[in-house]
Amino acid sequence: MALFGITVITSAQTLQEVTEAYNKGGELMAAKDLDGAIAELEKCIDLAKKVGDEAEELQVVAELALPGLYFEKAKNILATRDYQATVQALEATIAAAEKYNSKEVKESAEKTIPQIYLALGNADYQAQKYEDAVKNYDQVIARDPNNAGAYYRRGICYQNLKNDAQMEESYKLAIEKGTASNDTQSVQAAKTALSRYFYNVGINARRAQKWDDAIAAFTKTIEIDESLFDAYFALTGSYNGKQNWDNAIATGEKALTLKDSGLDGVYYELGTAYAGKKNNAKACECFKKVGPGNFFEGAKYQIETALKCN
Repeated sequence: MALFGITVITSAQTLQEVTEAYNKGGELMAAKDLDGAIAELEKCIDLAKKVGDEAEELQVVAELALPGLYFEKAKNILATRDYQATVQALEATIAAAEKYNSKEVKESAEKTIPQIYLALGNADYQAQKYEDAVKNYDQVIARDPNNAGAYYRRGICYQNLKNDAQMEESYKLAIEKGTASNDTQSVQAAKTALSRYFYNVGINARRAQKWDDAIAAFTKTIEIDESLFDAYFALTGSYNGKQNWDNAIATGEKALTLKDSGLDGVYYELGTAYAGKKNNAKACECFKKVGPGNFFEGAKYQIETALKCN
């Protein structure tokens, strides 16, 4: 009987401690002391497990509250722009959400972490710390593999680092992931950046009369964006440089469909290609369409001297 009485008294005292820890946690929550509230509710749960069934209700309520408190703490840290500390707090939130089976809080925290790393990456990019930025964008991608914006920004960093292979891969992944997720802004930005890069490579190769390199670069440009008139025009001239008349004509004709004006250069290149094929009638027809401007004197020479067009 004495032993039984001692057990009852001990249980009552322990249940009181559970209640006190729970109430203290509530008071600290109201006072916005999240660290204190978390500590008291964790204490409440530990004590409740020792008490057993009679403390189960308080344990359940405390377990329901804790993941949200962890997340609230992480958001408060985020407001201070301490991003590294925010990530740590969010990881603690995920651990608490898993421990106490809060799917909603876990998903919210998991979605927030990539946004933090994206902010860190953007800050490093602005500071021209491109290698650090890449590491942060990699963290975004590891947690959110379909984040087209992270691939695009990583591509910019690789471009600044002169890492052409990684740059191309990142931009292409931005296009792929953005197309799948309907992120049209990232898709267009990546297309513009990558097509401009290959176009500039092609222009430099063409100036050096490296026709194969120029053709390869302009072809890649067109593969990325089939609407680029300048790329078709430049490709036509490069095919002429290589004396590949048939391809020059094909790309030149395509260029004509992309614009309604400013076509003097295309007609000049088409005339050159037809002349190369000994089709003087078509060559003359094209050269005659060249108006005043950069290509006029060359076209006039072909009409009057080289081809003696009627």
